[in-house]
Amino acid sequence: MVELKLGNVESQFADIIWNHEPIPSGELVKICEKELEWKKSTTYTMLSVYVNVESLRMKMESYHHL
Repeated sequence: MVELKLGNVESQFADIIWNHEPIPSGELVKICEKELEWKKSTTYTMLSVYVNVESLRMKMESYHHL
């Protein structure tokens, strides 16, 4: 398994997602605005980053199994 390390803010964001899952993105925006002082665009950018990182991690794992 490919291990990824998160920074402090990224870890807080991940914790918010896991502590409230399943969570609609609109609700996530509200929580991040309150707890991280993020704008809506920042929350959606970070969601996009996580999706892309997870996709890359899965691809890397599939190559390791070849």
